[in-house]
Amino acid sequence: MLISSSSLDPEEVTLKDGLQVTIRPIQPSDADHLQDTFDHLSIDTIYLRFLSYKKELPDEEARYLATVDYQSRMAFVALCKKNGRDIVIGVARYALLDPAHPGFAESAVVVQDEYQGRGLGTLLLKRLVVYARAKNIYHLRGNLQVGNNRMLDLVKNSGLTYKTRYAEGIWQVDIDLAVLKEQA
Repeated sequence: MLISSSSLDPEEVTLKDGLQVTIRPIQPSDADHLQDTFDHLSIDTIYLRFLSYKKELPDEEARYLATVDYQSRMAFVALCKKNGRDIVIGVARYALLDPAHPGFAESAVVVQDEYQGRGLGTLLLKRLVVYARAKNIYHLRGNLQVGNNRMLDLVKNSGLTYKTRYAEGIWQVDIDLAVLKEQA
């Protein structure tokens, strides 16, 4: 089931284990939160998300990732309270692949390791899909490392129409949002 809102309003959700989470559009002020989130990712999660090993998320990259235009680049963050403050525990994003083809975007989802397996990745992906469709994006592509079975399972279990192909050492997963639109 898709999240019904394609707006920019924050949405309160409850994960499978009862944890209360807020999903909202990313803001430039979230750059520091993204760095904190990165610091809490395992080396495996970093490798699977960024397709390479990285020791840190530099300030400039964090600012870039936290600053979107809500059309060609968009991201949603999932926040929960920990020790009395909001922390980012997951992010879903897309970026147009080529301005000449505005219906195609690359997408990615990452969830902090300790919050994986609770349904958050699915909620973030579905929120991103609804928003992307509202912005006339009909194809999302994710590039996955071979062995990233959790992300492949997330797509498989999402109910979204997708195709996979192996290219240049990675799996390309293409989600067809146009088919989804016709089914809705």
